[in-house]
Amino acid sequence: MGLNIPVIVVTINKTESKELLGFDVSDAENLMPYSGTIVKVGKSEYLLFNNTRYDATSKPAQKEYHFPVKIALSSTVEGMLDDMNLVEQLIDQVYQFSRMYWKSTNQRSLPVTIKYPEMVAEIYPYFQHDKLPDFGKESLWFL
Repeated sequence: MGLNIPVIVVTINKTESKELLGFDVSDAENLMPYSGTIVKVGKSEYLLFNNTRYDATSKPAQKEYHFPVKIALSSTVEGMLDDMNLVEQLIDQVYQFSRMYWKSTNQRSLPVTIKYPEMVAEIYPYFQHDKLPDFGKESLWFL
């Protein structure tokens, strides 16, 4: 077809590494940045704080995932990711997909595009057949 369509790859690193952390020093009690806060840490690398601290009165639970999500962006078009509006839209998609979780109303640290395949991979070894039955091709059986 010969179409010149730009491709942007969003890499989400779910590691619990402590190499990069961020703190909100204006909140001496919790130190956790507000949910949705984006910090640039490299040329096309960002930290997304994805928690339940939405306003000054929010109290994130101790069991909550406190590490930020590491996001790296790459594009087939040189300079495309210099547009911060585009970068913020892409990272906002990651943030919004983390609000879609069927098990709970609580926001998750990882988007469903990462979490759901992980759930399938965890149960796959217990499958008794090599092929997915027809009903599984039309339904969200893993939920």
